[in-house]
Amino acid sequence: MKGSMRENGFRAVGGLAQRLTSGLAGKRAKGRGAPIARLRAEWSVIVGAELARLTEPDALLAGRGGRSGKALRLKVAGAAALEIQHRGAQIVERVNAYFGHGFIDDIRIVQGGLVPPPARPALREPDPEAMRRIAGTAADVQDPELRAALVRLGARIATRGATGRRGLVLGALGLLLAPREPRAQDVDKLLGVLETDHVLGKADAPNIIIDYFSLTCPHCANFHAAVLPAIRSDWIDTGRVRFVYRHFPSDAVATRGSLLAECGGAKFFETIDVLFKSQVEWMTAPAPEDEIVKVMERAGLPVQACLANDRLFDKVIADIQSGHALQVRFTPTLFINEQNYGNPEGGAKGIDSILRQVGR
Repeated sequence: MKGSMRENGFRAVGGLAQRLTSGLAGKRAKGRGAPIARLRAEWSVIVGAELARLTEPDALLAGRGGRSGKALRLKVAGAAALEIQHRGAQIVERVNAYFGHGFIDDIRIVQGGLVPPPARPALREPDPEAMRRIAGTAADVQDPELRAALVRLGARIATRGATGRRGLVLGALGLLLAPREPRAQDVDKLLGVLETDHVLGKADAPNIIIDYFSLTCPHCANFHAAVLPAIRSDWIDTGRVRFVYRHFPSDAVATRGSLLAECGGAKFFETIDVLFKSQVEWMTAPAPEDEIVKVMERAGLPVQACLANDRLFDKVIADIQSGHALQVRFTPTLFINEQNYGNPEGGAKGIDSILRQVGR
């Protein structure tokens, strides 16, 4: 998905690190009120402190044709209504970047008093061994202010014992630790097939396509369903292309999906196929992060073991870091023989044309 929504979602660690370290990300409201409960709990992370001070999610309203969740009613403090109305598109963009494409398409404003957020509980001190590991992780960061910030963030993470959030937190740290100006030799290596990559095609195929994808990206699902089969038939299965999927999750739900996809192991591509084909089902559920787990449980994956597996976390982090090093800004982004073509126009025909021009 092109445009500022994805770019804002990928910037540094964005709202992801804040959300994961705030202590609110693990609170999953149950039942029909789950989406609005999550909006209220995580509102300052979604829209930022300035807008959160002036607004409060009040209700999700039915859209046209009886569809639910298409308009967000916001309670607004006093005279700020006009300003919030002007910034409505920005709010819609931030909510959709956080919860997934098309979660809402409009806001409606009502004036009223706002409920102050609850005070955060005091954090206990992490144990000395944890602090030594945290300091070691950040030791190679040259910028002293960034290094100190990472150590503080790591200390906060170490005080949260929930393993269900650990992988997402590590992913956030991985983004922060991604090199700002990668060396040319590192970029060259990333543009080839890595040992940890999931690859379709013969090892001696002369052409390489690398696809950075997010499981909550509808354009990625369309690519998987409508474009990849033709490329596979014409180029991959004929021994002319090696195709690589790399994770670039745009939100916490997509990150969880990436971990579950990695859990598929040798059946990675089959697992991706299940997740993309059921994307509408789990993305439109009241709690997508729970529904995606159910989808994988039905497919026979040991879900809880997957989400607690540090090796899977490390793989997803490495893919995210490589994407940042290669200046990926949206999904899907395709690299064809070392060149960034973004999401080529024309689908399979467009990619076929590119390969005929730059192919080996």
